[in-house]
Amino acid sequence: MLRYTPLLLACASLSATNLFEPLDYLSNNLFYETEDGVFAIQGGGSVEISGYYFNQEPVGFVFPNPPTDHTLFSPRLTLEADAWLGERLSGSIKFRWDDGIDPGYSNNSVRIDELFIDAAIAPGHFDVRVGRFATIFGNYVPRQSAWDNPFISPPLAYDQATSVTDNVAPPNATAFANRRNANINGHTWIPIIWGPVYTQGAAGFASWRDFDLAVSGTNRALSSRPPVWDDYDWSDPTFTGRLGWTPVAEWNVGLSGAFGAYLKDSTQATLPVGTHVGDYDQVTVGLDATWASGPWQVWAEALFSEFDVPNVSDPAQIYSYYVEGKYKITPQLYGALRYGMQFYNKIDTPAGKQRWDYDVLRAEAALGYKFNRHALIKVQYQYQYQFANFQDGENQIAGELVIKF
Repeated sequence: MLRYTPLLLACASLSATNLFEPLDYLSNNLFYETEDGVFAIQGGGSVEISGYYFNQEPVGFVFPNPPTDHTLFSPRLTLEADAWLGERLSGSIKFRWDDGIDPGYSNNSVRIDELFIDAAIAPGHFDVRVGRFATIFGNYVPRQSAWDNPFISPPLAYDQATSVTDNVAPPNATAFANRRNANINGHTWIPIIWGPVYTQGAAGFASWRDFDLAVSGTNRALSSRPPVWDDYDWSDPTFTGRLGWTPVAEWNVGLSGAFGAYLKDSTQATLPVGTHVGDYDQVTVGLDATWASGPWQVWAEALFSEFDVPNVSDPAQIYSYYVEGKYKITPQLYGALRYGMQFYNKIDTPAGKQRWDYDVLRAEAALGYKFNRHALIKVQYQYQYQFANFQDGENQIAGELVIKF
């Protein structure tokens, strides 16, 4: 990442100058409304320039090319628009050009991440959403944009590949357990939740007093990888729900759950005779909490996920948590810390009970500075430790410049 530091510093210095005054004009004029007020549209977007340096393998879902490289430069352009028709209908679209949903995941990726319509059935109390949208699970996704996320990367549960695969079944329990000794392969191994999980489906949102409820049915599981989010096969849907409670303004707590098949159709050829990809489910539950007061913001999640793995008698279980805090040192400068751990259960093998993956911890620190309403710069350090006799990613430094309009 050091080779990109001059670029980031140059961009940061520009953000403090009058060269960003045109963005004020642009932002103030990306709104249109008809004279009768029936239809309105608000546009916007951002440019993100990120750089990474890692001493071994990358930490989390970062994909250098070639894989042996220790640096990665990752730009992204986001264009989005929200529209309203009358008092009950609204819609949103989010378009991106980058090198993949995760840094380096693909080359020259052009895609629509979100495209949905909302209908207010009972305004202020019950809405319905149809289209392509981010998961309703947990409390990370609503703040996952580069502008709102105090860090550059997602939390551990959304960003750590496990040795569960969705494209091929292990031949037996021993082979499955032995995967833990191989290098992590983010293109074939899957996490508990793959980032924002922009899947397709329908969702309902209800609110009553201090409670809010969201439920959805989508085409793919929480752990599904980005290429299958576009799959129009609805034979094995995933159902997700979250119940939130806001007892006072400073607090919000939530309970989430999700259930559905996680294997790709291409896995069928490797499954036991008489079984189908729809027979193997991922079940996930999570408890989340948010607290904010004065210059402080704190987020936390605790998750449990269980995968039915073909040819393995015991389910593969994962326990994961993280705690994250942000403190505004000044109105423009903030610091943030995050700590998370992930644990794996033991499964039966001919050699006895064995863990199918190695427990892991991750500690992260970030510093960010908002020059104005258009420019933000962040730096982040990540340390990851795997409870094994080798480390698959350990130290990583990242920097990011975000220009918003």
